[in-house]
Amino acid sequence: MTTLTKKEKKITEKTVYMEATGTNRVTYRVIAAKRTFGDEVRNVYGVEAEMKIGPVKMLESISDFSMDANQAVGFAELLINANVKPSLIYNAALCYLRKTI
Repeated sequence: MTTLTKKEKKITEKTVYMEATGTNRVTYRVIAAKRTFGDEVRNVYGVEAEMKIGPVKMLESISDFSMDANQAVGFAELLINANVKPSLIYNAALCYLRKTI
């Protein structure tokens, strides 16, 4: 019999690296953070998209999108240019990563 262990990854020390508002009134952010996975600590860059409609706030984020700031900023620029809504950033991330790999 074997025992499986699941290492927990934690995102800490989040800071806003870049913030821009698109023409569709969605605020896009690139977040710099530290990711702890077991005993290993790495710098990662995430992407957030936030939209406020009255009292309702929609926020979607990919907290550890890339370990490269240029790739995260490039993805945020794609989101801004394509006017991607927060609910669609995961689809956009798959398309972006498919093209860059």
